[in-house]
Amino acid sequence: MEKVYDIRDFGAVGDGAFNCTEALQAAIDACSANGGGTVLAASGTYLFYPLRLKSNVRLEVAWDAVLLAGTNPELYPEVQPNPFWKVGYALRNNRRYVMYGEGITHVCICGQGKIDFQGLEFVHVDDSLKLFEGHWKRKHDQLIPGRSLFFVGCKDVRLEDLTLVDTAGWFTWFLDCEDVRVCGVTMKADLRMPNSDGIHLGSCRNVVISDCNLTNGDDCIIVRSMQEQFDEPKPCENITVTNCVLQSSCCCIRIGWTHDYLMRNCTFSNLVMRDSRIGIAITSPRIKEIDQRDPPRYPDTPTPYPEVKPFAVENMLFSNIEAQTRLYFFGINLTDNEAVDYVRDISLRGIHAISGCYPVIHALPEHHVSDIEFTDFVLDMRPVEGHPEYANGTLDFKHAENVFFNNFRIKRTF
Repeated sequence: MEKVYDIRDFGAVGDGAFNCTEALQAAIDACSANGGGTVLAASGTYLFYPLRLKSNVRLEVAWDAVLLAGTNPELYPEVQPNPFWKVGYALRNNRRYVMYGEGITHVCICGQGKIDFQGLEFVHVDDSLKLFEGHWKRKHDQLIPGRSLFFVGCKDVRLEDLTLVDTAGWFTWFLDCEDVRVCGVTMKADLRMPNSDGIHLGSCRNVVISDCNLTNGDDCIIVRSMQEQFDEPKPCENITVTNCVLQSSCCCIRIGWTHDYLMRNCTFSNLVMRDSRIGIAITSPRIKEIDQRDPPRYPDTPTPYPEVKPFAVENMLFSNIEAQTRLYFFGINLTDNEAVDYVRDISLRGIHAISGCYPVIHALPEHHVSDIEFTDFVLDMRPVEGHPEYANGTLDFKHAENVFFNNFRIKRTF
């Protein structure tokens, strides 16, 4: 029979004021050291600061329990150099976390309770700023827990049936992880919250995301193949996303970014994209010469790699999606100052998108964008308040070969 480690037995007090960090960490350490089991946060609200997750531990947050992350930025330590990733290349030069697992296996955070990250304490809240008109300003780029749940080089990771609210940075970052499952998770941030990414996958393999409800001020689901964090680049591949509801003030699904490598074999199906800015973006943005933040280019950041392998995307299927986007539902935007090997075999099937802009493909001939399929695609064009110029757009495809339209319909309501 699995052993249960009740955090109250280790000194935790669920009054929302007592600092339970030592009690939580002691329960996690004891559970892992004794071969594994469940660490239980039962009824109550438990204030805590950063935790190190361990192998073979199932952290359960009961339905009537809240884990409440603290708001003192000085109590969030930075990840130190380690064999799993190059910490000097942490995005935005931020290495702070709320919960962190490094090279561990068989770890789970679950339960029908809530983890509240109190992210509003780390930004200048301005309620006069309307939704989709910008983001609040962070009080500091580094004195902030930039990743709430952070897993590096881990295997068999589970997030199940949780509610996560008010992140200060990304809700999750899975970096070089394998066999990941995120199921039945709700993530809710204000749409004006900066960098409040939902599920960020960096160079991961064999990932299933299902039955989630994500509301993010930044991208909801991100697929990237990062290079600077490793000695050798690793593809991001074999990703399945299904039965989710997404809302974003940026992109519901983003594939790629600057200095990324190979992303392949991903399926996204049975999705609802609520009122969002952009639906799906495959992108490799231009590198800025000054103050480049992603990859990071702060004064104390290591010298950029002189060589990186080219950006590449292949075998992406998007199907059975109902979407409402203020800008375009689907776009491919590739920079003209970074190597791109190819973007190919992209299929969009069974799509109904209410959008303010037409789909776009902006590439160069040498980017080898090809084999893009639109099947059973209904595009319902509607005006975006405050942007009358969008109404005069058209399908804007630059340098794409073998683009197929099968039952592609456009309806205009302006």
